[in-house]
Amino acid sequence: MSKTGQGKHTNKRGLLRLVVVAAFCCAFVAAAFVAVFGGQTGTGRDSSFAQKIRLYIAPPKWVEYAKKSEQAGELVLKVEGGKALLQALAHEDENEGDKRSAVWTSPLEIKVQDGFLTDLDRDGDTEMILLVWKRGRFGKHRPFWITSDERCYSQHIFIYDVGSGAQDGIDGSESGQDSVISGVVSQKWFASDIGVDVRRMKLLNEGSAASEAVLLTEDIDGNCALWHWESFGLKTMDNEVSFLAFGDNLIHQSIIEYAYAHEGGSFDYLYEPFKEEIMAADVAAFNAETVLVDKESAVSGYPQFGSPLEVGRAIAAAGFDVASCANNHVLDKGIYGIDVTSSFYKDNGITCVGIQGSDEAQYRPYEVVTRNGIRIALLSYTYGSNGIDISDKYPFAVHYLPGDPSQNEGAGSKKSPAFFSEARLFADISVARDEADFVVVFAHWGDEYQTAANDYQRSIARLMAQAGADVIIGTHPHVVQETEVIERADGGSTLVYYSLGNFISGAMEGSGGAKALFTIEHCYDGARVKSWDITELY
Repeated sequence: MSKTGQGKHTNKRGLLRLVVVAAFCCAFVAAAFVAVFGGQTGTGRDSSFAQKIRLYIAPPKWVEYAKKSEQAGELVLKVEGGKALLQALAHEDENEGDKRSAVWTSPLEIKVQDGFLTDLDRDGDTEMILLVWKRGRFGKHRPFWITSDERCYSQHIFIYDVGSGAQDGIDGSESGQDSVISGVVSQKWFASDIGVDVRRMKLLNEGSAASEAVLLTEDIDGNCALWHWESFGLKTMDNEVSFLAFGDNLIHQSIIEYAYAHEGGSFDYLYEPFKEEIMAADVAAFNAETVLVDKESAVSGYPQFGSPLEVGRAIAAAGFDVASCANNHVLDKGIYGIDVTSSFYKDNGITCVGIQGSDEAQYRPYEVVTRNGIRIALLSYTYGSNGIDISDKYPFAVHYLPGDPSQNEGAGSKKSPAFFSEARLFADISVARDEADFVVVFAHWGDEYQTAANDYQRSIARLMAQAGADVIIGTHPHVVQETEVIERADGGSTLVYYSLGNFISGAMEGSGGAKALFTIEHCYDGARVKSWDITELY
């Protein structure tokens, strides 16, 4: 054979080898693609090939694995280095301390980001909740339309029963084996890929006294979600609370006479135009400028108001949740008016703040209401009570703001009892801040018919903000004043509605009113204002 012929034969064999190698490479890439994507495309939060390759190797770099130890009864959960260890306290030795025996260890195929021990479903038994990473978006059981699973790491929430059940394997694990002591730990609920990238999570409403345990997760963008146990698994729950507030509810004599003459003694007509939005709000509040009375002889209008109980019934029927009662007319009927008012609102499921009845010997500066897992502390104060002072006999009947030194004389005095100092106000709000997730303060202050807040209002608002108030709702001027956001040293902010003006009144000339609506949302460190608005009523 000629050299030329041999060369052609060699070239053909070389070309064949290239074709074989290329085919092998294509097959390898295709196999890798199937292994990474699991026969699915466009289903992930980040479907870029590079991201998939990274997740095929390990969980994302942003993941911070908890290093912690927590105890529930005789059980101790230790989480460190992506692993979890559940131990039981056997006994306590004076010389050697606690004796612990290993109950359960996390399998090698999962990486534990965080974990908790709690009675999640409130059945009296402890559950172990783990935030984990594992290969694949599903477990052993997946939707029928999913023919294969990915091999990338994805994030899941695993829940185990502790104290009952039988040995079981990790859903979706390679080996199907779990380091479980039979009869102690068993799987309760394992989520498929949870659909968001959770940076951290924590438990809310801990303790057996709480109605339910709530799990909060925060994603890598700072958005939070709430989860609670419902029937057979974790379900998301509403993460927001809508708060609606109105100004002064002033029942003048003309309103009383109209109700008796044209409405059969009912005052429902006053609130009917607002009922739908009141009912829709998670919390609806108003300033109860006039006290309630249960004697016909005590019913009166300006200057010393006394509103019949029918007004209270209309308020309750409208759907109000909170009555702010500290204002300058609160002592128009003395302690009698306070007793009737506070008793009526409490008996009708309306939280009453700013006043305390004659039978209350201890100072109680705030009340806490809970909506969608957010604990909201409510406080109410007034600049004065039209020169009437019963604090010598009933020191906590009315909650006052610190006195305004510039206005300490006459019937319109803004001098407060010595107990209600700036230090007291600061302490009240600080204590409420420690107990609750969110603090709302109602302040009856300012100059009547002035559309701008005065220096005293601004000074007290800053003191409240410094103490930790999240929202301040002002009343008394009978007109709408400006709204301001005060930035706090702790990184938070305080929303101030200096005056919402009038809500209901028989003397409308020269006055004005508005409604405030703001939305509170959970965040990892408590709660914050998500959005806010103010709308004039007329």
